Amino acid sequence: MRVAIPLFGVWISPRFGFSPEMWILTIENREVVSHKTISMAGLALSQWFNQLSSLGVDTLICGGIDGFCHRQLEDLGISIISEIAGEANDALNLFLNGKLQPGFRLCGRKRRGFKRNQDGFFGPPWMMGDKNK
Repeated sequence: MRVAIPLFGVWISPRFGFSPEMWILTIENREVVSHKTISMAGLALSQWFNQLSSLGVDTLICGGIDGFCHRQLEDLGISIISEIAGEANDALNLFLNGKLQPGFRLCGRKRRGFKRNQDGFFGPPWMMGDKNK
C-alpha cells in the first residue's frame, strides 16, 4: 500500500493542493517499509493528480480538500482520509493502528464546529444549513 501525506514542515498541510512537499510512504503489514519526501512546489493541480497516480498512491491523508479534488482522486482509485489536523507522524501512527478517522484533530484542540454533510464532505455549520450552531 502506498500512502501520501501533504506536508508543511512536520505538519499535515491544512489544504490539499497547496503544500510544498508530499510524504510518500510504502506500507506493508502495518509497517513503513520505505518513505520519501517529494517536492510539489509550483505544480498545477492536474500535475498533483498525475503525480499521485504515477506513484501508485492508494490512500491520501490530508487536511481540507474541496469537492472537485475529492472526486478527481476517487476517480483515480485513491481513498481519502480528510480533515486531519496535526503532525504527520501522529496521523501516520493512528493510520498504522487502524484508528485514523476523517476529522481527527491531533494538535491538542477539541473538535470544533465541523461535521459531515449528506455528501460526505466537511464544512462549517453555516454552510451546511445548520443555523443553530
